[in-house]
Amino acid sequence: MSHFVIARKYRPSNFGEVIGQDSATQTLSNAILNGKIAHAYLFSGPRGVGKTTTARIMAKAVNCEKYPSREPCNKCASCIEINAGSALDIIEIDAASNRGIDDIKNLRENVAFAPASSRYKVYVIDEAHQITADAFNALLKTLEEPPPYIIFILATTAPEKVPATILSRCQHFKFRLVRDEEIKMNLKKISSAEKVKITNEALDLICDEAAGSPRDAQSVLEQAISASQKEEIGARQIEFILGLVEAKKIDEILNAVSKKDIKSAFKIIDEIYKGGYSLQQFTRKILMKLRKILASKIAGEKTGLFEDASSDRIYWMLECLCSAEREMKWSEFPKIILELCVYKISSDFISIEEAIAAAPASYADEDEVSRQEEKEKPVEEEKNHNGKAPSKILELLENKCGAVGQLFRLAQKISPESGSLYCEFGASNELQAKRIIANSEIIEKVLHENGYALTLDVAIVMPKGGGQTPAEKITEAKQLEIEEPIITKLHAIVGGELEGPADE
Repeated sequence: MSHFVIARKYRPSNFGEVIGQDSATQTLSNAILNGKIAHAYLFSGPRGVGKTTTARIMAKAVNCEKYPSREPCNKCASCIEINAGSALDIIEIDAASNRGIDDIKNLRENVAFAPASSRYKVYVIDEAHQITADAFNALLKTLEEPPPYIIFILATTAPEKVPATILSRCQHFKFRLVRDEEIKMNLKKISSAEKVKITNEALDLICDEAAGSPRDAQSVLEQAISASQKEEIGARQIEFILGLVEAKKIDEILNAVSKKDIKSAFKIIDEIYKGGYSLQQFTRKILMKLRKILASKIAGEKTGLFEDASSDRIYWMLECLCSAEREMKWSEFPKIILELCVYKISSDFISIEEAIAAAPASYADEDEVSRQEEKEKPVEEEKNHNGKAPSKILELLENKCGAVGQLFRLAQKISPESGSLYCEFGASNELQAKRIIANSEIIEKVLHENGYALTLDVAIVMPKGGGQTPAEKITEAKQLEIEEPIITKLHAIVGGELEGPADE
């Protein structure tokens, strides 16, 4: 005798049995009752939430002998054939393996033939987003104006990959993830039918693993039933089946972190690592536990752990663990990443408010003086009498100003003096000097933000005769704008006198 897996054995046979998709099922059942059936539908949503199942139920409902009715009867010859998967007029196509233009051409040819015995010929195309662009284009006309006896139902987990021209020709129903409470009720019903006892803790673990997918939850339940041998299914059995770390280990490591007992925390990590468990999955479980603690703190409830910790500290710990979990995904040393993270979150946490409160009152009185000292200090410390650029200023400009910052290396002389940064360029580097002048506002802003109260003073030394003339200083970026052709043309029209050099 053949064995049916739970997901097939307890598959919904009518709209009322589909869990968590009331908006879609009610709309479809009302449309069937009123005879307002569209020629094309698109069901989108995560895996295992009932898209294909709903498509099969709809195929039964439109071909049921009791049509029009909200639900298929599941007793007539048509319903029985569809339930058994032997109906000739219900064609299920896997787009992952039938995605080419030749497959769509065959479909178009078959659409021309009337149903063999049913009222409607229904095409259910699963994973529709995998159809190629050319194949979609070949389907457009057929999808827009099919024969009156044809219904297309496209199912996909990635509606964003379906062309807009296809979307506009379909009624789009968005299936959502199912709430844990609804999944639990469904699992309890199945467990009762299978005459198996299961604890609430085990159901919670199954729901966490399923992440809103009833089919995934049913698959885990079937594994648990097979492993239990008719005994009561507990949380430890689910942890064993899924390869999860015991829940008490989560509490133990968080307890160690709260007490700043890094040695114990590292010991727990070592045990988990040597036990062959996934440290990334373990980190996710810690995150989920901490999230619950944060939610409880915000709600003013008792948490059991981190009773004395502030919400800010829990938030900071969550940020650190999230960052560690992302890094572990690509690292060859997940253990080290988790250990470093645990060491960090076990250290003292000081909020901004606490730091301000701990600061001496005299700091506030002398705030303006200290800021002024900070601005002047770097200049005094780094002033170089050899006429060469202070290394820290050059590094700052190169790091913050990109390519423009690199141009300062071409200067003959750079020195901070009298509240300005004097930069002297030779005639051969005139263009580079002018580029620095054009960006003077940005450069000065960078200097000010990093504690250097300096204005930019750029000079270009032009040769005359065989020697050098006094420096021709250009200190304002606006003077560079005078050289623009549009300024020259404007001057020719309105007259007046230019305050700087202009190209002829």
